[in-house]
Amino acid sequence: MKNATLKDGFGISIAFGGDATFFDDVDPNSITPPGVDGGDKIDATTHSNTEYRTAYPRQLKEITDCSFTAAYDPDAWDGIVAQINVNQLIQFTFPNGHVLDVYGYLKSCTPNEYVEGEGATCEAEIVITNVHDTTGVETGPNVSAVGS
Repeated sequence: MKNATLKDGFGISIAFGGDATFFDDVDPNSITPPGVDGGDKIDATTHSNTEYRTAYPRQLKEITDCSFTAAYDPDAWDGIVAQINVNQLIQFTFPNGHVLDVYGYLKSCTPNEYVEGEGATCEAEIVITNVHDTTGVETGPNVSAVGS
């Protein structure tokens, strides 16, 4: 196993660039960071193929949407509503200190069922836009290594 392998996912955190206090009342206990998807293949098969279907990869990549489950205080309602559809820098800090910067927005935050004996939780979805919040320029993800 490589030394760079992250051995425990505990300690990942998320921050919205536009609101340093958002996570004071919304405390994630499960975070799914964004991934990357190359999209479906482009079928290049023609009648001149003799034995195999042929295909090409797409040129553009999609940074996948991400989500989190959080304990929250109903006092957070106004802060949650204020973050919906606000395109901004979103930072994921991994347990080893690496930071992933992406641009996106909080699409939804839906309370889960309230159950006697359990704390209040919500499910939130973040859409990745790859558009800088102030310049409007296409901006892909950036990972900063520990100490850089």
